[in-house]
Amino acid sequence: MFHQLPLLNQNSDGPQEFFTCKRSWSAAKHRIMLRYIQSHCYNLGGDKPFQSRHINYVDGFAGAGKYDDGFGIEDFVEKSNFWKRYNIDLLDTDGSPLIALKCAQVFRAEKRVNLRCFFAEAHKKTNKELQANCLGIGNGVECKIYKPQRFDKTFPQIIEDLNEYPTIFFLDSFGVKGINFEQIGMIGRYVSRFKGELFLLFHNSSVARHAGYLTQKSDNERMKKIAGTYMQNLTKMLGPNSDEDWKPKWLELKDEPQQFERWALDYFTQRIANEGQFNGVASFDIKERYTDLRPMYSIVVGSNHPRKACGEFLNDFFADENKLLFYEVDKSKKNRNFLQQAWERQTQQRKSEIKPKIIQLLKQRNQQWKKMDDVITDLILTLGSQGYDLGYLKRSDYRTIMIELFTEGIIQTESLGKKRFPTLESKVKIV
Repeated sequence: MFHQLPLLNQNSDGPQEFFTCKRSWSAAKHRIMLRYIQSHCYNLGGDKPFQSRHINYVDGFAGAGKYDDGFGIEDFVEKSNFWKRYNIDLLDTDGSPLIALKCAQVFRAEKRVNLRCFFAEAHKKTNKELQANCLGIGNGVECKIYKPQRFDKTFPQIIEDLNEYPTIFFLDSFGVKGINFEQIGMIGRYVSRFKGELFLLFHNSSVARHAGYLTQKSDNERMKKIAGTYMQNLTKMLGPNSDEDWKPKWLELKDEPQQFERWALDYFTQRIANEGQFNGVASFDIKERYTDLRPMYSIVVGSNHPRKACGEFLNDFFADENKLLFYEVDKSKKNRNFLQQAWERQTQQRKSEIKPKIIQLLKQRNQQWKKMDDVITDLILTLGSQGYDLGYLKRSDYRTIMIELFTEGIIQTESLGKKRFPTLESKVKIV
């Protein structure tokens, strides 16, 4: 039977707001979270000194937990050797709360880890739907659904309930309003002490719309007040006194909103990296189509252990999402061979482009012996700060480049594998 931790009082303000039809960006977000929850819990769940028997999952803007119509999960599960092993019943209509609860079922059955789920939803009607949708999902799973109120009101109680266990925070606030920089800093302090990650959906287009109120002229006092509120919300999210930076930048780029959105994302991630107490911060664009030049959303990740979270798990998850999006144009699946060849050409072009940069980085940083697996992680994280986003190439592609550098005499190794090439465990350095 579903084990509901004690609920808070059921009072609310605010209207219901929930998307009934899952969009492609939501499907991508849910696949990433499904894979990351599993990888995180398999890595940190257990009895070893660095592990914990309890891990928390916090969904700060949970919605109703499911969609009326959806896609992108069942087909993914069917093609996954891992998820096909479990009778987990993941559905296309599942939202992030149900995905987390169903993962918790698996981990509990395996006696691997107790994934404790905490859901906040501000709107009263949606909150009731969330409770109904979660009811009966996950026998014995620990779950708490907070009373419907603003996230800033619920947030202190959430932090208190976490019991200093490692925590995944997932915050999708449907825009700029709802999350502020102070809360992000508190999450950073928490995960720096107790381990975990923050996943925050950054709404690029919403940021530009909020900034646009700066240059909208009106004599209407009500409209002036609304504009001031929107701009204040943007400042709260981007950080204290950020209006001193974003306002002149908007005046400079108001005719190029896409450029402002990119600047705002970079500004936001850099401030989190500098002030949020995370050990690493990265971002990934969530697109509707592979060719989109102006993504509406990006996932910002703040991590306690970025080498594992970003350099290993998320790099390949993001790369896989890029490939799925690349193939999505072929709805009939009649052009698979053509698209496969196109994808392979693009991958080869990317490897050729990035190879000289890798050589340059190895000359700067790889003078001492180091495992090739760790060198690849170093390269991914360093290149990520130089414009090559996570998922630009898979780890296996970086390994191919390293093998090429070995055969060309650019790197050397202490040991070889059975095929006379260095393995991921082999120590390598620049010649």
